[in-house]
Amino acid sequence: MQKRKKVSLQHIADRAGVSKATVSLALKGHPRISKPTKQKIKLLAKEMGYRPNPHLSKLMSSTKQGPVKDQGTLGFIRSGPTGEWNPVEQKIFSKLTEITDSRGYQLEPFWLNNPDTTPERINRIMWTRGIEGIIIPMIHPEMFHQGVRTLPVEWDKFCAVEFSDTLMVPRISGVRHNHFMGMLTTLAELEADGYKRIGLTMWQDVELRTHHRWSAAYLLWKQLRGFMNELPIFVPDEYDAKALLAWIDKNRLDVVVSPGQEVYRMLLQEGIKFPKDLGYATLDQWGVGSEDVTGINQDMESQLQTMMDILMGQIHRAERGTPEHPVFALNPGFWCPGNTTRSPQKRPVVRHLDQEPLSSLVSE
Repeated sequence: MQKRKKVSLQHIADRAGVSKATVSLALKGHPRISKPTKQKIKLLAKEMGYRPNPHLSKLMSSTKQGPVKDQGTLGFIRSGPTGEWNPVEQKIFSKLTEITDSRGYQLEPFWLNNPDTTPERINRIMWTRGIEGIIIPMIHPEMFHQGVRTLPVEWDKFCAVEFSDTLMVPRISGVRHNHFMGMLTTLAELEADGYKRIGLTMWQDVELRTHHRWSAAYLLWKQLRGFMNELPIFVPDEYDAKALLAWIDKNRLDVVVSPGQEVYRMLLQEGIKFPKDLGYATLDQWGVGSEDVTGINQDMESQLQTMMDILMGQIHRAERGTPEHPVFALNPGFWCPGNTTRSPQKRPVVRHLDQEPLSSLVSE
């Protein structure tokens, strides 16, 4: 394997015709540097193959004395029952690889359920190779379905963060989508489009993995709108087209809200035309053709960037093991209008549900 030629800040400065200090500030996004100059230098750095030196980054940010260990590789912990990659897991790894590479790190996957070895050996391999930071993308859906809420990781040896909040033991820091706010945003946007009979459906596993946050926001909306005895949430173990259509018809829904595109695709196959016959909004806009579907973009890249910030802080402070007070950063994502909901010509101002008074919840 050919060794990558090192590109320094001075090399970039010489090519750009600016000082080394300007290059350093531009790559850090410093406000003193103009936006065109930042874009020019970042593009040039990418073309030249520049990567930050992780050893220097740690040395500059650490206040502790002692030798700097090899810290150029991070571990990506996989927990599936087979070697096959789950689509969401694959997407997280792909996005995260771009982010870690831009920060001067390599990202290497470690499959804990590999039948050719043991979790103990995998932990030992990571430790002896000097891997300080590990990332838990999520507990694999199939393992979660089987009741697994922990992983065989020797936590005291590593700095660790989690993406998605499915690990229950131990509790570690990380980042996740703000499901509650995402649902409130979805409901408010749909009301602004004129929808009134809004139905929510998701898998039972998804309801548990999101800790009832989507359903909690939906139940609050039902209380505010006087629907407590109507519009039951449809939470099946597996989807059946006949049962799904029966739920829609019985509750006279004019729009369906659900994570992903599975329900949307199933209804398309049943001949439903969107938005003519029914509206559809996704709570997680991703996958092939997702840009055409109305809903919440959970902004995965931003979440992963924040997660990396948390992990880098832990590594630089040498905070191995489970924290006494773990923290989770929340990202609300953003609303994306698509082709699956109607767009009235005179759209009213969106009413933010989290700003509505609680007085309507109190019985007189």
